[in-house]
Amino acid sequence: MKGLVYKEWKQNYRFILSMILCALAPFIIVLILEGEGSAMVSIIGLIIGFIVAGLLQVMVLDGDDRKMWSYWVSSTADGYRGFLRNKYIMIFGMIALFLLSLLIFDTGYRKYLSYAEQIDFYKIMGVALPLSILQLFLRAIDIPFYYLFGKKIGSVVKSIIMSIGAIILVMFLIVYSDSMDKLFDFGKSLIDSKYITLSVMILINLVVYYLSYRLSCLVYLKGAEHYDH
Repeated sequence: MKGLVYKEWKQNYRFILSMILCALAPFIIVLILEGEGSAMVSIIGLIIGFIVAGLLQVMVLDGDDRKMWSYWVSSTADGYRGFLRNKYIMIFGMIALFLLSLLIFDTGYRKYLSYAEQIDFYKIMGVALPLSILQLFLRAIDIPFYYLFGKKIGSVVKSIIMSIGAIILVMFLIVYSDSMDKLFDFGKSLIDSKYITLSVMILINLVVYYLSYRLSCLVYLKGAEHYDH
């Protein structure tokens, strides 16, 4: 187990630590626009950070779709289940690191604005937390799909899905560009509702994430038979 953990860290520590940089995206964009604190600017920066973070999370799977590796790791003491478990824990940790970094930066930025006597700013964590839950759900879909079909087919389908999602997102921002405040208020209401709604959403996604791990265990060796090499 320790060997697999070291291997994953050695190969992917750049992607893991990049979560901290991704969390800076909304604040960098606000600063580039000379402190513009509108909800639209904040939400665009947040979305960019989440998209880049999501791409990096998926990139830690690169190179796993190899027959020789699949058969070798299956013969180890921990087996492919231990290998997959490490992958799931690592990706979950990346999402948690991104969210924690975002919380720290957001807290520091709000204190800075408060010190500068600027009270017109948005608490992006009200939107960031639901988006993190969505990100966990998307990874729960990505991982078993990757191990079943490999990188090539998975990349094509993923690109199609992301393109459709990007078009829908752009259309949403255009149509509801004047309603960003309501989006922030909705996210804040989830947190302020005694955490009941948010807790249920987190619990459901954790269950889905675990079921995703179990599904990956079921399809891993079947997928390995179809890898190119």
